[in-house]
Amino acid sequence: MWLGYAFEYTSVQLGRQLALAIVWWERSPELLSMEISSALDEDRLDDASALIKMNGGYGYPHHDEWDEEMERKSTFLYAAKKAPSEVYRGVAYGEMNSKVSTSAAITSDFFVIGDFRDLAMEGYKVSQGEELDQLVAGLAAFGIVTTFGTPVVDGGVSLAKAAARQTAKQSAGFRKLLHSRVVEAVNYTELRKSLQVAEFTPSGIKDLSVAVKKSIRLDGITEFFRELGLIARNSGGVENALALTKHASDMDTLKTVRRATQGFGDKTALMVRLGGERVIKVFGRLFQKLVWLVGAILAGLLTLLQILLLFIAARSGRGAHLQAASIAA
Repeated sequence: MWLGYAFEYTSVQLGRQLALAIVWWERSPELLSMEISSALDEDRLDDASALIKMNGGYGYPHHDEWDEEMERKSTFLYAAKKAPSEVYRGVAYGEMNSKVSTSAAITSDFFVIGDFRDLAMEGYKVSQGEELDQLVAGLAAFGIVTTFGTPVVDGGVSLAKAAARQTAKQSAGFRKLLHSRVVEAVNYTELRKSLQVAEFTPSGIKDLSVAVKKSIRLDGITEFFRELGLIARNSGGVENALALTKHASDMDTLKTVRRATQGFGDKTALMVRLGGERVIKVFGRLFQKLVWLVGAILAGLLTLLQILLLFIAARSGRGAHLQAASIAA
């Protein structure tokens, strides 16, 4: 067990150092200026602040408009003007078009409101003879069951639901991974039967949650949700996690993303923006095995070189000794 922890720790630290080298190599005044402007436009003020500090640390030119925009967007009035409509759309429709609506949608999912909302919509489809959306219905079913105390990380389920709305539309690889994991763990025949007779009233919802539990299998998907939950926790929240999960296409790459978040915490998404996908790839086990192999080869060559030099030095010393003895005779 301790050997496994030591190997994981070494893997994360090696990946971190390699990623830092990549970001250092890629840095430029133009890249940082572009990323600062992008962060300010998207209201990612923490990222903007970190980038401005990094920009100053490298001695690159500072623009006064950055400070003005930071000050304007940090006011209560700015946040208050945007919040009401975005909160409504996040809760009512699950939209994730901004930081506020994303937070509202995730919060509604976490407190089951969003799950019953999604199942109600899918139940209406079934009643009209339409096909239900397997991904939406399956994730809503898991959301209801995990909230009722089953041993799956709730944070991972919430991130999966958010990713279904956003990341899965941007990344074909993650969409395939998410869809396959959910579909394999849900009995849709049972779920359709439950939705056909469901009543979305206080008593009906309780009965529905019991029926839904019978249609899902937790054993095959627990690890997937746990990895997602760790990514969300390590990276500083769902918004950063969504930007990172699009780089995952199978369980191995998902674990690679998780190791990257262990290495950089809430700055992981920012590091990926600066250094590209390579920042994540250097945390991969296969890549690191190649690094260790190259390191072992170089170490072996260096050892051979040292032995050769010692041999040459010994031969030279012996020759000099014999020559001195000959002269003395």
